[in-house]
Amino acid sequence: MEWNKIKESARTFVSFLPDTIKRTSIWIIISYLIPVINIGIIWAIRGGFDWDLSTLSVLLVTNACFITSLVFLIDKKRELTSVLNTISLVVAIVLFAFSIAQIEKDMSIFPIYIYKLGAFATLFTSLFVGLVSKYDEVEAKGLLRAEKGRAKKNTTVDNKTIEL
Repeated sequence: MEWNKIKESARTFVSFLPDTIKRTSIWIIISYLIPVINIGIIWAIRGGFDWDLSTLSVLLVTNACFITSLVFLIDKKRELTSVLNTISLVVAIVLFAFSIAQIEKDMSIFPIYIYKLGAFATLFTSLFVGLVSKYDEVEAKGLLRAEKGRAKKNTTVDNKTIEL
């Protein structure tokens, strides 16, 4: 990739960052609202805040669902992001499956820190990939507006037509 293209991509990313964060935040809040409520209920019933296997499994399955939705939204040209998304999906699904087996069989398969590390790593990965996918959306809208602006031949200011 040429340096001019990299600089232009970086400039575009920074200029669209506020709208990208706004759109991503709304999407993340909607996606994670019910699981956060479920984890809160579990903590309220137990009378304390602890990242045990039950709460981590809720987070893992939510991450897996969110990442699955990202599979279809990621621009296929973004190979690194697609690979990162796929690896995160596999990690979340495998850890969720083992967590359910561990809970149901009341046996230790992995130490709790493995589940915690996997849950938070896939959470942060899903947030990052979600941001990238919304950036693609926002960038496309911005480029569409720019193309419309370039196509315009004149404008009106104070009832006077000005050639561009």
